Order: sequence, then C-alpha cells, then structure tokens
Amino acid sequence: MRTELDTIRDLYRHKAEARRLYLRKIWALPVKERYTDRGATFPTLVDIYLHILDDHRFWFIQGYRRQRFDDYPLGVRMSRSEAERATRDVERLTQEVLEELRPLDLSRKILPLGDKNPISIRGMLFQLNMGELQHQGELNALFWQMDQAAPFLGYRLWRFPRPRLR
Repeated sequence: MRTELDTIRDLYRHKAEARRLYLRKIWALPVKERYTDRGATFPTLVDIYLHILDDHRFWFIQGYRRQRFDDYPLGVRMSRSEAERATRDVERLTQEVLEELRPLDLSRKILPLGDKNPISIRGMLFQLNMGELQHQGELNALFWQMDQAAPFLGYRLWRFPRPRLR
C-alpha cells in the first residue's frame, strides 16, 4: 500500500522534472531577457529560479540537517552548465533527504538553524512545495508578459500517462 511519504516522494520527482523545464526555458532566452529586472519577488528570472533552489537548500540543509549554507547572490550570472549543476545538486540533496525519511518521520519536529519556531517534517515538505508553486506561477506570469509560453508538466498526466495509440 502506498504511503503518504510515497506520494510526497512522487510529488518531489515531478517537481524536479518541472524545474528542469523552467531551467531550459530560462536559459533558452537571450541573456538580456534572463537578467532584466522585472520587479518581481526577486528581480530577474534567474534570481527567481535560483531562489527556488535556495529554498530547497535552506529547508534541507539549514532546516533538516541544521547546517549553514550561503544563498546564491542576487544578480549572479550563471552559465547554463552552472545552473544545470546547481539544479542537479538540489535534486541529489532532495532525493537523499527523502530517501532517509520513514513515514513516522513526517510528524517529527525540526528546528531550522537560526529559527525559533519548530516545524514538522511534513510541514517543511508542504511549505517547500507551496513556495516553489508560487514562484513557478510568478515565472509563468513573467513568461506570458514576454509573449512566451510557460513550461507545463501536470502532475496527473506525469503520474498516470495516457497509453499511446498504435
């Protein structure tokens, strides 16, 4: 029988695939478009994308493992290969943490380094997912303002793909 943790692991695998679509879309744009300040929660498309990665690093390194890490600075100009490497590092970190967890761990409280408010691991995982959804929606709106199609990878069709017709 599938557990809640199995579903969460599936969701995070889906999010990793979707994140790669955003990475490809952002780095396919001309450099000027990638780094234009668009007045969003973080100035540029790259800044928003790197913040998504930093959220994962914050919750899994500083929250779960209680170790310090350095955020990506705003305005950093990464090459596509550097962004792909940073993305793979976050995917690997996410997978390591999710594979360590057991279903009972979801209710366990953690106290992120430098924070005063404990959160359950379940709450941490939901918070991280909701934050990423918010920033992906923000990226979508910015792509649409640029007359660009936004990446899309629906969970239902990802999880339960339609059979191919012959």
